[in-house]
Amino acid sequence: MKRIKACFFDIDGTLVRSDHTISRPVIEAVQRLEEEGVAPVIATGRSYEALLPVKEALGIHSPLICYNGAMIVDGRDGKVLKHHTLPEKEARAVIQMARQLDYHILAYRSGELIYEKNRREVDEYFDRIKLEGKVVDFDKIEELNLTKCLMIADHEKLLPVKDEILARYPDKLNAFNSDPRFLEIVPEGIDKAGAVREVMDLLGGTVEESMAMGDGFNDLPMLEAVRWGVVMANALPALRGKFPPERTAPHCDEDGVALYLADFFKWEER
Repeated sequence: MKRIKACFFDIDGTLVRSDHTISRPVIEAVQRLEEEGVAPVIATGRSYEALLPVKEALGIHSPLICYNGAMIVDGRDGKVLKHHTLPEKEARAVIQMARQLDYHILAYRSGELIYEKNRREVDEYFDRIKLEGKVVDFDKIEELNLTKCLMIADHEKLLPVKDEILARYPDKLNAFNSDPRFLEIVPEGIDKAGAVREVMDLLGGTVEESMAMGDGFNDLPMLEAVRWGVVMANALPALRGKFPPERTAPHCDEDGVALYLADFFKWEER
């Protein structure tokens, strides 16, 4: 059971505390995994550019899962190993939907964060990922080639939008909440579970030899796909309820990742 080849980590609310910092115990625990031959893999909705500060703080070299699985990057040299983009027609339809509802929508294009208006949601998003964006007119971009879109609004307002997107474009788009106020839109078939399988193949292993830790519903496919999925105590109650106590880590603000790994692998203090 304890023969684990890779451990996959969400960033926000898992590796990173609510103040958007990473504690020394968590950094040391993730580095210890790598020292002991377990590949620590970041699996996030962030872009490659936005996750780099976390990767560098951890000092790890494993593959990186970006955009909730729409891109996989080599953690040693930054080479893109896999990249999926949104279909053009459907991406423009989602943008138009956000305009009609007056919900903020941003997108990633060739690693660049773009949006149409400077609103308070821009600051909210920047506080989380610390990545500057650029104002554009989506209609003036001839070919969007977007890696993902993200709509920001109150959770209750996003629920019917998610349902509508999934109902209208079941063969083209996938939509899920990475945070109660964030609705992610990626190509159909893209999620963290699929990316975990791809990474394990690259590492010469299977999902039966992996574990994962996360706190959001975008993490659920990943947590269910691996041999040992662990939810954080700070996750929404509806997500925590899907996992037994032995698969629940302490709060991210209490070094939950570090404490859980130490107990799981029976590490002795150094």
